[in-house]
Amino acid sequence: MFFDKLRAGAQGTTSKIILGLIILSFALAGVGSYVTRPVADVAAVVNGDEITAQALENAYRNERARLESQLGPQFSQLLGDPAYVEQIRRSVLEQMVEQRLLDQKVEELKLRASDEQVRNAIRNLPEFQQDGRFDNDRYQQLLARSGISPEQLRDSVRQDLSRQMLLNALAGSSFTLEAEAGWLDRLSRQQRDAQYVRLPLADFSDRVELSDEEVEAYYRQQPQQFQRPEQVKVNYLLLDAGAVSGVDIDEQAIEDYYQANLASYSRSEQRKVAHIMVNKGDEAQQKIQAIAERLAAGEAFAELARTESDDVFSGAKGGELDWMEQGTMDPAFDRAAFALNDVGELSEVVESEFGLHLITLLEIQPGQTRPLAEVRDSIAERLAQDEAANAFYAQEQRLAELAFEFPDSLDMAAQELGLEVKSTGYFSTQDAPAEINDPRVLSQAFSERLRQQGVNSDLIELDSRRAIVIHVTEHRPAAVRDFAEVRGQARELALTAKARELAAAGADALLAAWRNGEEQAWLEQHGLAVTELNGLTRESEEDPALLDALFAMPAPTEQPSLRSLALADGDQLVLKLNGVTTPEDTSELLAQIREGQSGLLGQREYQSLVEALKATGEIEYRRLTPQTDNNF
Repeated sequence: MFFDKLRAGAQGTTSKIILGLIILSFALAGVGSYVTRPVADVAAVVNGDEITAQALENAYRNERARLESQLGPQFSQLLGDPAYVEQIRRSVLEQMVEQRLLDQKVEELKLRASDEQVRNAIRNLPEFQQDGRFDNDRYQQLLARSGISPEQLRDSVRQDLSRQMLLNALAGSSFTLEAEAGWLDRLSRQQRDAQYVRLPLADFSDRVELSDEEVEAYYRQQPQQFQRPEQVKVNYLLLDAGAVSGVDIDEQAIEDYYQANLASYSRSEQRKVAHIMVNKGDEAQQKIQAIAERLAAGEAFAELARTESDDVFSGAKGGELDWMEQGTMDPAFDRAAFALNDVGELSEVVESEFGLHLITLLEIQPGQTRPLAEVRDSIAERLAQDEAANAFYAQEQRLAELAFEFPDSLDMAAQELGLEVKSTGYFSTQDAPAEINDPRVLSQAFSERLRQQGVNSDLIELDSRRAIVIHVTEHRPAAVRDFAEVRGQARELALTAKARELAAAGADALLAAWRNGEEQAWLEQHGLAVTELNGLTRESEEDPALLDALFAMPAPTEQPSLRSLALADGDQLVLKLNGVTTPEDTSELLAQIREGQSGLLGQREYQSLVEALKATGEIEYRRLTPQTDNNF
């Protein structure tokens, strides 16, 4: 969706975390909440303000799309778990509640972003940029494509910027003492000397011998490791838009579309102007008149802009502004700029909400319209796609009707629509056939309703070009596999478990020997050696688990500092910390650490505010999903 792109353009470093927070209205509500009429269902009420179930649904869909983009195929597997889907919905609703509480606080404090701030924010959005500058054509096209009016975008950006004012105040009020940052700086550069002995799991695996009785006993003690998942067999009909025949588009349809959408193929006149601005004040009128007189006397506009303009950013460029289109600037400034007829012509003094201006015209790009011949092919392609989409939609509706009217099988639907009924063997949610391996399909395939009632599923839209209806033919509940079926697997798991026990016992024995000063004899007896680690830092290239363990150990005193550590591969480490060296002086990282800690404190302040607003607010949770939701 359009605002998913806007949201993606706001990713960045710590300084942009707050910006990420303030655009939650786009990320959560999405475009749909602006263009879709709300339904009566209410998901939550926050201090009297309703959050509709439809708004929650729009937010959920956007969050799901974001997670799918981030996690890839793994996300599809996660969606097979209804509890995970519900967790996402609850998380999204909670974020919407928090956002509403923040908006109410902003309104209470009467925080409001100015028109200039809103304009600058919109003009700086990367989606509206072309070659590093604001492109009004792109702006208009993207708004039209997304179904959003300029006023709706303006109001949403103003709301976000107003919220940013509150969040920036929280972040700006947080600080870290230099002494605290110095302690963290020295701690981060601490070095440790240590020794360790690795006890390989393989050494203990070779010593393990298990009888059949012991293997079977392990199987009975660990039934969860030998579980066969719930499985089903299904029949299904797959409707694919790729199989829908194309249509020819006549010339009149192309002409009609072109005329109806002429604005999309037109570019309005654009102007580049320069200005000299004087901030409002007691002497502003005298100052701007003096500059006007110097211009009339022949002084260069660009030079006066550099030396006299209070707009230092444009002043550095001789007063030059970006290309502008009528209706995008302050109304008074806009009227004056477009009243100029000739390049070099100078306006009278213009008063805007920002100050007093003198404006000169630098360049004009006339408006123009692309001819039909130039865009004919793209229009024909779009109309053909629309026709194909309409044909696919009609087949979708008919498939849904037939599946409902003849619920006991898919044969009638297949016969009328010319589709093939496909069948699967037994599968679980982990190994579903690729063609139906979609969380929405799996959710229905393993639902009690289809299994108990023996009916067809609802129509499931896999994407904009594919839809499916399924019918569960057989079901096999989850159960523990027979011992004979998993005997080999049980033996391997039992051997590994026993070897891990022996390795842990070996580590305990070495710890005891080390405490008693008898480690050398123990190591020689078992053919093991000590590895020395000197000058270790938290960034050393060692196993992260090893580093975490060593830097969590207390410094040695009269007693040696010892501990054991089980690695992920089953090996055991026995660690001995010999010394800890902490620098006395701070480093050049002190300022960066202090800034980072202040940022973390700012985030905690933000979270504290949210929790306080929740604690004192009246929040009522009603519905997690809309009544008409059949897809999730």
